[in-house]
Amino acid sequence: MTMDIDILLKWGTPVGAVIVFLVGVYQWADARRTETAQKRFEQFHRAFEWVAGRTATGQLLVDTQQAMAIYELTHFPEYKDISIPIIDYYLEQSAGHDNSGLFRKALLHAKAKLEAAK
Repeated sequence: MTMDIDILLKWGTPVGAVIVFLVGVYQWADARRTETAQKRFEQFHRAFEWVAGRTATGQLLVDTQQAMAIYELTHFPEYKDISIPIIDYYLEQSAGHDNSGLFRKALLHAKAKLEAAK
């Protein structure tokens, strides 16, 4: 019986330490994933503020800044389910405008790229 306890102590302590270490690593990695996802969503949200033509403080943007924000949306394919309908809304609002204009060209490019994203 004491032999069984000795073996259990001999192997149980290191195994327990490894399990505690692995749980800690998992918790750290999970926290980093959550933090990264939150930062990406904040960047995505900021880009959409600029797509609307204003900064978070209400400052108006010039067309080139707005177009750059539209192109930026293509870096967030995980949010394409919300991006594409909003891009469609802006395309409808600018219907009748020349497709070679900076704003529409950016919208069309972003829509095509997001639709092609997996």
